[in-house]
Amino acid sequence: MKSSQKQPIFAVFLAAGHGKRMRSTLPKVLHECAGKSLISRSLDEVYQSLPHANLVVVVGHAKDQVIAHLESWKQKNPNAHLEWVEQPTPQRGTGHAVQSLLTLESFKKADPGTDVLVLPGDLPLVTGALVQCLSEPLGKSAHYRLLTTVLADPTGYGRVVRSGKTAKKIVEERDASPAEKKIREVACSLYLFKASLLKTLLPKLKDNNAQKEFYLTDLISLAFKTKKKGEILEWREPGDLRGVNDLWELAEAEATARLRVIKKWAKEGVRFVDPNRVRVDDTVVLAAGVLVEEGAILTGETVVEEGAKIGPNVSLKNARVGKNAEVKTGSFVENSSIGEGAKVGPYAHLRPNSQVGAHAKIGNFVELKETTIGAHTSVAHLSYLGDATVGERVNIGCGFVTCNFDGRVINGKRKHPTTIGDDCFIGSDCQVVAPIKIERGAYIASGSTVTKDVPADALAIARTRQENKLGYAPRLRGMSK
Repeated sequence: MKSSQKQPIFAVFLAAGHGKRMRSTLPKVLHECAGKSLISRSLDEVYQSLPHANLVVVVGHAKDQVIAHLESWKQKNPNAHLEWVEQPTPQRGTGHAVQSLLTLESFKKADPGTDVLVLPGDLPLVTGALVQCLSEPLGKSAHYRLLTTVLADPTGYGRVVRSGKTAKKIVEERDASPAEKKIREVACSLYLFKASLLKTLLPKLKDNNAQKEFYLTDLISLAFKTKKKGEILEWREPGDLRGVNDLWELAEAEATARLRVIKKWAKEGVRFVDPNRVRVDDTVVLAAGVLVEEGAILTGETVVEEGAKIGPNVSLKNARVGKNAEVKTGSFVENSSIGEGAKVGPYAHLRPNSQVGAHAKIGNFVELKETTIGAHTSVAHLSYLGDATVGERVNIGCGFVTCNFDGRVINGKRKHPTTIGDDCFIGSDCQVVAPIKIERGAYIASGSTVTKDVPADALAIARTRQENKLGYAPRLRGMSK
């Protein structure tokens, strides 16, 4: 949902911190929540709500990793105006982070009346509705808008000390008096400032606090002292404001984010047998009429079309499942596609770059790797096809193997192709040694190891002739004693 906000606005994301409580070498803002990094989730919500905003990310710790991630986000959103600015070391708090904005050329040139939205980069549950409300134009006499919420237990949060309808100051937990600690209205680290206020007051921040840091919250008391009035927006959904400071909080936020995703698709006509036992990333797209059973894991850029059935404990990663297709229990599909009306599994494995045609059947314990299966073809069970192209209406019996690797390099490739034409019949327990072609309508006798191309409509038999030695079995039994 896009905002009606058309006037110039900056959206500043604070993503420079170490995130030490995550106890991870990965920068905190790059940890994933329901399929997206923390910083990507915040960027997406703000960009969708404010498509004309100047998006600025303050980087610092592990800046090269964070910048590489931002460049990837920019490639997916080429129309977004995204840039970043570095918070110098040593990093000395949120106020110090926002002070780095003063060095940014685009901000230096900004009109004093420009609005500046400031928010943490680790706020995975922020919603478009919240962004829209916070970024609405300020009243004529207001210089900022402060987002607050009321908590039953405000421990750990900065308390909002009011003076009528405006804020007098925000007191951090470590610096709060016993009386101030009883206040339940807390600041949420989201603000809308006039650029003029930031340019005037940011340089005046002091570090006279327990942490010897520059607090962004101190701008509120500075504004009050200089008679620059502000507005307070009290948000009644505290869950939207949940930050992430450690891996347990990340798990809690992710559980909420996933339930939101599942609820959204359920409202669009997707049936979840057990919503609490399903993982669906925010990047997945589901059509009406899809059935998702318990234990399913749908991640990445997965798309499931109308009427498809996803069975128990199925894992789909960057997969495409066609209309009315069925993926049965325990199957794993990665970077592959399944055609309309096809059936896959149970316990099938589609490795990357495999395509299953319409109304084809890939049965239990079948593995495909970089293989294309034509329409109405059946690979029923216990087979491996790698680097293969299989035509339409082919029947492949149990225990078929494409022997696609022999250690040689042919035409620059170490894995060799198998091509099977339309309407072929492959008997059970056969192997084909690639590179090889089996042309249209050919039959392969069961138990054959085929090493040469098979012409169209031919019958290939490649096995040792059977010999029966009458009366020989008793001698074998005698030898075993």
